[in-house]
Amino acid sequence: MPGEAMVVLFFWNKGLEGRKWNVQICFHPQHWLDQGMDYLNRNPYTPHRSTGRKPIAIDTESKRKRFLITRRYHAFLQRLNKLDDGSDPLKALRIESQMVELMSEMLTVGGVPKKWLERL
Repeated sequence: MPGEAMVVLFFWNKGLEGRKWNVQICFHPQHWLDQGMDYLNRNPYTPHRSTGRKPIAIDTESKRKRFLITRRYHAFLQRLNKLDDGSDPLKALRIESQMVELMSEMLTVGGVPKKWLERL
């Protein structure tokens, strides 16, 4: 009816040969809501389950200490990766011992990450 609110959808697409085809669909707002509710009844909402790591329950100061230790650890890891294989075994041993010391520091601030233990 003239003067009633309408929901208008336009679909603009290109065909395979460069021809355009477009579709215009008009809905009454109540029909639009009915369609949405019908969809929700057919597909009930399920909350998103995150598959990532769970956050560690520690205070802000411990998080900061943990972050700084992690930064130092990765700096040592970069130095270790820059060394040529077998070029300076004493230097590599010293860097690895410093990494182990950082692991012992990390134990006091929430535990050592698994990847750190796998690397050594």
